[in-house]
Amino acid sequence: MIGGVMKSIFIPTFMAAVLAVSVTVEANKIESVIAVDYLNVEVMMKEPLTEKELDPRQVEDPDYKPSFTFNEGVKATGLPILQPSDGFHENVYRIPVNGLDIDIIYRISYKGQKPHTFKAYESGEMKDKYRERYGSYF
Repeated sequence: MIGGVMKSIFIPTFMAAVLAVSVTVEANKIESVIAVDYLNVEVMMKEPLTEKELDPRQVEDPDYKPSFTFNEGVKATGLPILQPSDGFHENVYRIPVNGLDIDIIYRISYKGQKPHTFKAYESGEMKDKYRERYGSYF
């Protein structure tokens, strides 16, 4: 009888552990980031942002916390805007910011995750780096 009791306890516990592991979903994350110009940053996300993250009404909520945070006093001045796909780069969003200076290493974090670094350059160099990333059609 003790063996029978052990089986009935072990099997449900094992099944619960298997189910818990199988429904674990990896959170969205930043794949890459680049300064487009002094007022815009582009992030490529692993997955599309949610409708809620893109809903302009959310900023009216007193408990609103932006999904993207920066260092060095940089703040998003608007919500991320999905950029048209070029067939190679998916889930690219442009985030308007309050201003970037050259030669500062900035950090951007998505929902408190490990930050990614980026830098703003002189205007011509920034344009060249953007072309290197997306091609000469820019």
